Amino acid sequence: MTTRIAILGGPRCGKTTLMQHLYVEMKILGMNVGCAAEYSTDYLREKGMIETISEQYGIYLGQAKLEEELEIFDYAITDYATFVPYVYARFMLGERKRTVKEIEILKDLYGLAIRDISKYDYIFYVGREFGYEKDGVRWQDEETAQKVDEAIKTFLDVESVPYIELTGCTKDRAKTILSIMDIKSQEANEN
Repeated sequence: MTTRIAILGGPRCGKTTLMQHLYVEMKILGMNVGCAAEYSTDYLREKGMIETISEQYGIYLGQAKLEEELEIFDYAITDYATFVPYVYARFMLGERKRTVKEIEILKDLYGLAIRDISKYDYIFYVGREFGYEKDGVRWQDEETAQKVDEAIKTFLDVESVPYIELTGCTKDRAKTILSIMDIKSQEANEN
């Protein structure tokens, strides 16, 4: 059975860097671990900006496929989760009046989100501690990125999804994750 680890937060908050650091730490310890970076980043690079909430279906399916490929590992780390497309779909619509089609899409994405939450053994939320830098892929500015952060955290809170909020530098965040999972880091083994 694969232990699934999701690292969540808004754009450019350090999720991918943390995932990569954690992956390397676990590999050094000889663990059977795989990781998958968020599908939406590749989608944005290849297809451009997401313009409709129906595209969040594609993001969901792409992410689900990436995570399914990790089932061969004892540990699977991702810097996203299959329930995040629902959060982004709601965020895209904002407070404006929704069409019947948009409501149906939201209902479908919500159903998938609620179904998928339980497949993650550990969910870590990475807050925005460091400044936001444009990467040429994501469209959000600092203010919008903070609102995305809030939308993800609000979803977790409203749905009573258990998660652990991480702070500090990447190394400290990874050390916290390993400690919570009761895995001794290489640094601890050397002492």
